[in-house]
Amino acid sequence: MGFYGDLQDLPLQDILYVLSSHGKSGRLTLSIPTDEITLVFHRGRVASVTTSDESLRIGQLLIDQGYITEEHVEQALALQAVEDGRTRLGDMLVELGFVNHQQIWKAVAAQFEASLFRILIQPGGTFVFTPEEVEIDEAFMEEIRIEPIVLNAMRMADEWLATHAKQDTVSLTDVPFVPAILDRLERPELDVLLAILNGASNMYDLAAKTGRSQEELDEVLDRLITLGLIERAQHPGAVPAT
Repeated sequence: MGFYGDLQDLPLQDILYVLSSHGKSGRLTLSIPTDEITLVFHRGRVASVTTSDESLRIGQLLIDQGYITEEHVEQALALQAVEDGRTRLGDMLVELGFVNHQQIWKAVAAQFEASLFRILIQPGGTFVFTPEEVEIDEAFMEEIRIEPIVLNAMRMADEWLATHAKQDTVSLTDVPFVPAILDRLERPELDVLLAILNGASNMYDLAAKTGRSQEELDEVLDRLITLGLIERAQHPGAVPAT
């Protein structure tokens, strides 16, 4: 039997505990203003994570972690299309010999944690769980443990909420910049800059749109400020970052 509701009424960590402890299989779709995330469960374990944010997709995370290249992802996607999408991208990459199961697990764990963090710092959102039988590699699933990932995501969210306030604003500078400077930026810097261009105006919005932790955002913003691309200001009453 499925269920649905508001994340303000039933916290995400409680939903995950119920699904995990009762060994449920199915799809949990979490909707927040900036993203839609789907967790596929197989007998109480997370089998896969999908998100509408390209920066958190499994292929991009594997690239960011240095396991594969964009060409590897393109090749796997091409073969996946031939099979009408029946094989998941991670499984296709393993079949092609580009990565192993442990590397896929690390990427899925990072994807899961970043998605949870993004939801936990949001003021609202909805959830829908639909029961469904899921076929998955049991040996692969043995590697994934929900509890430590959830606890770490909650710790990161608590730290972020305790040290940042919505009054802590970010904006582009008025000084024109040379387009070539974009070639000097790394992926996290491009993600943050794109989020600001798309309307993010404070640390809360940036964390929600990018899924980056407090430490990552502080480092990225410092680099962008040094390059003269953005400026950051704390209004009275904001809690300073530590």
